[in-house]
Amino acid sequence: MIEVINLMVGLLIYPGLAFSLAIGGVFYWLYRKVRARLQARIGPPWYQYFMDLIKLFSKESVIPYSSRGAAMVLAPIFSLTSLVLVAAMMPVGSESIFGFDEDLIVTLYLLAIPGLAMIIAGNVSGSPYGSVGSSREASIMVGYELPYVLSALTVGFHLRSLSISRIVSYQLESGAFFMKYPLATLAFLMCLLPKMGRRPFDAPEADTEIIGGPLTEYSGLLLGLFEVANGLKWFVIPAFTVNMFFGGAANPIEFLAKCLGVVLFLSVLDIIHPRYRIDQGFRFFFKWILPLALIDFVRSLIWP
Repeated sequence: MIEVINLMVGLLIYPGLAFSLAIGGVFYWLYRKVRARLQARIGPPWYQYFMDLIKLFSKESVIPYSSRGAAMVLAPIFSLTSLVLVAAMMPVGSESIFGFDEDLIVTLYLLAIPGLAMIIAGNVSGSPYGSVGSSREASIMVGYELPYVLSALTVGFHLRSLSISRIVSYQLESGAFFMKYPLATLAFLMCLLPKMGRRPFDAPEADTEIIGGPLTEYSGLLLGLFEVANGLKWFVIPAFTVNMFFGGAANPIEFLAKCLGVVLFLSVLDIIHPRYRIDQGFRFFFKWILPLALIDFVRSLIWP
């Protein structure tokens, strides 16, 4: 009984849904605030994201007659569930509550699901804007997923371990991996931008071109679930980055400070770059980012 209670607390409160959503919501607000200030605007108050969620959850979800309703409902649930599971497994500080020996591989699989959910959402919504956004999401995923996975596996292969907790403890003793594998770190950071739907790789959701892309026909509760998943991304993905390449942390305060650094870095990249066309983004990852990831991946195999 106690194990079940601990499991539920881990999934729903700390470090799972509630904690990750609170921190992710604040990080998302910081991104919007920094962007607004650099554009000579005031920006939203800190609670704006959470008020938006309350508004969406209080509205009715309208499912178009031409859509495939069941798949349209399941897509945001899959996206949200995968991110909650990753949040629960992620070490916040030096230890993970639900970590296990191969959790790096499971984390990589789970973090691919939000992108796949966007593809499904656009395809089943019955909207031409959704279909275009879905095809763009699929194209950019082909470009960034391979260097993203290779960069993460570089660290695992160096240690001959696929445990995130083992990777964190090694870095606490021997130093952060970004100094040993700078090319893989750079490749990994670049892959985070499309994974979080940020510029210059936000063509799948370009609102000035295709309204909301895959989410055009979503409303109310279902759109709210996608927004919750978006808030979770703002904590889970920077947290994964800190644990893999920036040394993890000995305590939660240091850990959150490092996550904030990653958030501000990604925010600045988003703000200073214009949007790439989908072919430009695809070419960027295959021409520049994949070779960077491959160099350090091969180094980790032959010269760890």
